[in-house]
Amino acid sequence: MKLSKTTVGILKNFASINTNLLIKSGSKLTTISGQKSILAEVTAAEKFPLDFAIYDLNAFLNAYSLFQDPELQFTDKFVSMTEGGSIKYFASNPSILTVPTKAITMPANPEIQFDLSENLLANIIKTASILSAPDVSFIGDGTEIRVVVSDKKTATANSYDTVVGTTNLTFKANLKIEYFKFIPGNYSVAISSKKISKFSSKNSDLVYFMSVEADSVI
Repeated sequence: MKLSKTTVGILKNFASINTNLLIKSGSKLTTISGQKSILAEVTAAEKFPLDFAIYDLNAFLNAYSLFQDPELQFTDKFVSMTEGGSIKYFASNPSILTVPTKAITMPANPEIQFDLSENLLANIIKTASILSAPDVSFIGDGTEIRVVVSDKKTATANSYDTVVGTTNLTFKANLKIEYFKFIPGNYSVAISSKKISKFSSKNSDLVYFMSVEADSVI
């Protein structure tokens, strides 16, 4: 089998969340951060023939990058990457990996829902880096939903503020910018009072579930 550029991009993104990855037989790919604060899942274009545990996904991708478009053959013990020459990349023991153990279900009728454009998402991440701001807050005042990028512990911290939608509710949902490890794109966002958020790609079935900070008021 061969990997599409889209799937390689997904694997690179997943490596930024957790370098452990357990590929399950079939097409569903999932990963979870070591702190269990962000989980991502997507359906790949490929169908993987068997379960294959990767301890260091970056090392796997570095090996893959030595070829232009290699053929992959999975076995229980290793995967062969072949294009002229060949590399054997050996499987890890699944028991030592940090992997999702159960599916996450978003609570029905989440209180907060809005869209986040690719440009705005990129701006949030870039601005947070420039301002050294660790927090992203989605704030509803009964009329508008605003996103505020700041350090919520410091009243005089530099901040970024813009409107992202409308609402008839009042709330403040706090998230950590360190969890914003998204593939660029347009997303539908849902945030629940159960302190969980869901970012769903508008271009595919890619989904990120992210924990909401305990000091949020929803």
